[in-house]
Amino acid sequence: MRKVFLGVAGLILLAACSKAPANTQNPVSAAPQSTAAPSAAAAASAGPAAPAASGPAVSGTYIADDKPAVLTQVTAHKDDPFDGTPVTDLVFTAKDQGDDANAATDALFAKFGDAIVVKAEPDGSVVGVEVVHSALHTPSGSVSIGGVFSLKDYKTAGGQISGHLTSGGPTDVFGQKVDVDLTFHTKAP
Repeated sequence: MRKVFLGVAGLILLAACSKAPANTQNPVSAAPQSTAAPSAAAAASAGPAAPAASGPAVSGTYIADDKPAVLTQVTAHKDDPFDGTPVTDLVFTAKDQGDDANAATDALFAKFGDAIVVKAEPDGSVVGVEVVHSALHTPSGSVSIGGVFSLKDYKTAGGQISGHLTSGGPTDVFGQKVDVDLTFHTKAP
């Protein structure tokens, strides 16, 4: 922590010493320069900013028993660690989740219509997946699937999480086929 503080202090000092002399004819123009130096130093200490994600939050396909579902929203929530590693729940839903703090659990009970809940580690490893689809014939409404789904191009940067969730083609779920191929981006928890 001390090194970070000294690094930030050094950047501020460097920025203060390297700025152009204030214009004596227009003292107002000097004020923005002095406020810009700390924000530049803060940005440098936080690392490079990730480009803002654009396009829909979720795009792609989610098909069960030959019936497509349209997932329109994805949110990320901190979950309990798995084997000492932090876990993030990615909650893909057909309906608006609002600010539901229990979105991962509520999605499993079809509160948001068709849904997928992915438990992901920071490196993009998938710990588990639960799928909810109106075409799946299950007593509980959701199905846990292990070892099938993967996250490709998974990134967490600049307060955003993005990636590509795939089942790698159709997969058998109790005699029914499920096929997932989704690209997404959302705010990190």
